[in-house]
Amino acid sequence: MSVHASVSAAFGAQATIDGTESIHPYSLVWWARVHGPDGDVRAVVKRTWGSAQPALEAWQRALVAHGIRTVEPLLPPVAIDVVDDDGEQRVESWVAYPRLHGRAWDGSVDDIRSAGRLLGAMHAVSADLAIDGFPPFEWGSDAADSIADDVEALRASAAEHWPSADAEPWVAALERFPATLATVRAARLPHMPVSLDHRASNLLFDAEGALAVDLENAALAPRILDLAVAVLLFPLEHAGCAGRALARDEWLAFLAGYLERAQRLDDAERALWPTAIEYMLLEWGTWHLTEGVETEPANLAYLEDLLTLDPARYALP
Repeated sequence: MSVHASVSAAFGAQATIDGTESIHPYSLVWWARVHGPDGDVRAVVKRTWGSAQPALEAWQRALVAHGIRTVEPLLPPVAIDVVDDDGEQRVESWVAYPRLHGRAWDGSVDDIRSAGRLLGAMHAVSADLAIDGFPPFEWGSDAADSIADDVEALRASAAEHWPSADAEPWVAALERFPATLATVRAARLPHMPVSLDHRASNLLFDAEGALAVDLENAALAPRILDLAVAVLLFPLEHAGCAGRALARDEWLAFLAGYLERAQRLDDAERALWPTAIEYMLLEWGTWHLTEGVETEPANLAYLEDLLTLDPARYALP
């Protein structure tokens, strides 16, 4: 039985999946209708966390209860059995979320400021939440062989996709990654539930601001790591990116929106910020520059800008 058929059967009379084509280019997400006593509710169905799903759901419901504009499940998750291409069987958890309404990022600074405002509101609420079973942040590896593999992969990918770009500053940063990792971990900043995927492709916009439609990559982490990865990856795989990473003025607009809702960065966070930017650039950016390269022309241009980025572009004012 296909994944689509298995998910449809698992939801049964609770929901109907409309069509077999995924609405997302990189993962399986389908339009659906959830059947309730007051009629159908337009929805989407998608994979979610397995054992951590109850904690993720509790976080989403807490955010919505505090007025944060994001999704929360319409139904309890359903489990399906999936057989991998190599014949191994696993259990996946699928969930139905409401279909939020809005438009895609139009490339404007106003939208970027709205996105920052939403992230700040999420952090302001999450700072006071204690949720059992929330997935921990997965720190990178400082093993020499892992770093050597990353260096080799980065040089090969740069030669293939961005032959005129100088990849050696990134290589040098990878080679000092153990010290970068140690510095971030030693800071022992408070952890809270954070998105770690707050970028344009996971947001919609309307007259009231930004709405988050995907919180599936959440984990317990210092908020400045979430802030760092948001600004670094905001245009990733999005048509509005104009073929580049966010400019200095766009970062300042994002930060201004963020600080409208979030507590100001304290001295420890401000001191760690340059290292946090480098850490997330290396830990998350390296994958998108190597294994995760998406080859649309605008995204390739954005990734080249990311590869050659001077982190000072995102210095705090």
